[in-house]
Amino acid sequence: MIFALFALVVIPMLRTRLVEPLHANLQSAVEPGRSLVTRIHVALAMEGALLHSIMEHRDTLLIARYRGSVADEMAAYAELRPLVGQLGPIARREFRELTALQGGWHSAIEQYLRGVPAARGAKDPFHSAEYDELLLAASRLDEALSTEAERRWAEIAATNRAQGWVSAVVGILALGAALIVGWLGRRLGVFAATAERRRAELQKAVEARARITRGVSHDLKNPLNAILGHTQLLEQEIKGPLNAGQKESLSRIGKSVESLLLLIDDILELSRTESGHLRIVPSKTHILPIIRETIEEHWASVAAAGLRLEAQLPSDIPPLTTDPQRVQQILGNLLSNAIKYTPVGGQITVRAGVKRRDGETDEPRWAAIEVVDTGPGIPTDQLETIFDEFARLKIHEDKPGAGLGLAIARRISHLLGGNLTAEKADEHGSVFTLWLPMR
Repeated sequence: MIFALFALVVIPMLRTRLVEPLHANLQSAVEPGRSLVTRIHVALAMEGALLHSIMEHRDTLLIARYRGSVADEMAAYAELRPLVGQLGPIARREFRELTALQGGWHSAIEQYLRGVPAARGAKDPFHSAEYDELLLAASRLDEALSTEAERRWAEIAATNRAQGWVSAVVGILALGAALIVGWLGRRLGVFAATAERRRAELQKAVEARARITRGVSHDLKNPLNAILGHTQLLEQEIKGPLNAGQKESLSRIGKSVESLLLLIDDILELSRTESGHLRIVPSKTHILPIIRETIEEHWASVAAAGLRLEAQLPSDIPPLTTDPQRVQQILGNLLSNAIKYTPVGGQITVRAGVKRRDGETDEPRWAAIEVVDTGPGIPTDQLETIFDEFARLKIHEDKPGAGLGLAIARRISHLLGGNLTAEKADEHGSVFTLWLPMR
């Protein structure tokens, strides 16, 4: 009996001593490392797109944007270097190969840029073998980090299984001390539930980063193919003044480039919210002027879409401490979505007030900004999934966008100490609410 009681106390402690270092390594090295590799992937994609535009249009103004992207890539390498030292030899080897390749490629690009503008027959650095090898090296490093994560999850799972078997045997031995065993069993359940919750959260983070990588690879193809296709049209013996068809092709190329860069900006913004690099500058803020200013910025879009916009704002809401720029960013995203998805003749309503959240009984302590539309609405079972990265409703697949806006907006709301929620309107349409703490 004493042995059984002793074992029931010691086993959770041993499991914690074994599993906690694995969890800590996942949180401090593996997962941040994968996030930084994603940043490197995105930076390389943006550099390639900008270099292609520089080559095709001889626009030296884009060189500054290219070098800004290179600076972000170098910062990611600097952050990744100490983390790789905590991983296995394969990850360290792949990192050394990646840094060696990027150094050579960037040196070659700098030599190329010093010659801009050059003849149109110059080699395209975006489609060089060195660029392809650099992307492959980054992918190999990401795969090495995935292997590290899988190995640690396997060790955690093996430890949990072993602990489960031992706990079952000890439970049988401790049958005579039911009351004591029951109390200790509840303690063990708390430990197990905490470990499972943390495992699920980390697993969700792994899956989210995988979705981001897949999304970047997929969604960059269409704009790049459009750029290449229309560029080829211009290259087929086209000289002298542009005719109407040529102007249309140039317009399409420009729109494709803008679409690509906007998508990359969204992915970078999402990456910053995940890695903690998104800057929040709190200050004492009156939110009513922010709401009115944001509404004014969208009046033209509302009128062009054939919609009605109504503001139901109180005379005053007490000031609160928040980041006014980020509040305006979230509200602007909600209004843009409402304009995009509300049919012609519909109405958008912006409301604000001080409220309690569900389940609260004390005094109201939240500033709530609501954007209500009369669009098609959101199915009840998807009111949470729409905040996932790249989440798109089937009824909205014909609308532009990559499904990142709401994911970014919710993460920023969390950084502000609040939340962003969605619910169905009373009759039809949707209600999106930004909750900001009053204190």
